[in-house]
Amino acid sequence: MATSAKNDMLTTRRDYLADHLRDVPAFRALLRGVECRLFEAAGELERPILDLGCGDGHFASMAFAEPLFTGIDPDEAMVREARDRGVYRWPLVADATRMPYADTSFATVVANCVVEHIPDIEAVMAETARVLKPGGRFLFGVPSHKFAEFLLGSTLLRALGVPSLAETYGAWFNTHSAHFTTDSPERWLARLCRHGFEVEHWEYYMSAAGHRAFDLAHYLGVPRLISRKLTGRWVAFQNPLTNALFVAWLRPYYEEGPPRVGAYIFFHARREGRGNK
Repeated sequence: MATSAKNDMLTTRRDYLADHLRDVPAFRALLRGVECRLFEAAGELERPILDLGCGDGHFASMAFAEPLFTGIDPDEAMVREARDRGVYRWPLVADATRMPYADTSFATVVANCVVEHIPDIEAVMAETARVLKPGGRFLFGVPSHKFAEFLLGSTLLRALGVPSLAETYGAWFNTHSAHFTTDSPERWLARLCRHGFEVEHWEYYMSAAGHRAFDLAHYLGVPRLISRKLTGRWVAFQNPLTNALFVAWLRPYYEEGPPRVGAYIFFHARREGRGNK
């Protein structure tokens, strides 16, 4: 049975927020820090593990203590970066809707804020089910149906009495973020069921207040965006004072427990079949 949880994740093996801020902009540090805590709280993952949409491997280098078996991503430059990080044994350039693996190849598939960027979400779910062993786990986070509504820009525009502009801002942000899917938990539960998954647990993350901070932090992160464009690195040089200020501001949102409703959803699903517990 699918359940939502009230796990506050107060004890973790490292300070993911501060660690991320040394490498990436504040908005990404907040979101990825929370997601690292969610993956850690999920417990030990059975191997071999596939990281679906591995990107440059930075998240996996933070979230997992040991290298994963493989990660796939359609971006060749990103996969090259992931290979250089050494966080996967065999990272590959591949399409999540046509994975180059035999049936039942993996005990676990993880996907962190990935599947919402792929237009054919049904094909991704079908392929994930195919490559998972019966009873294998699928852990992933996605933006929820509240993503656009909870943004700071949307909130301010509604408060100013211009709801149409609030909707326009939310739609623009989703387009800018390349989101093809921002569904409710109910729609996700139905989708996963169609593809042969049993959802053991799900929870919201990133409260409305946390999401407003996430939105504002995008604009405060412009200098790091410029650094990325000019040097290929988000952080060209460390500024301990700036990092300390960001940590102090964002820590309450990083440490908050699951909200009643959130801008994102994290799912623990298991492929049905022999091996289910």
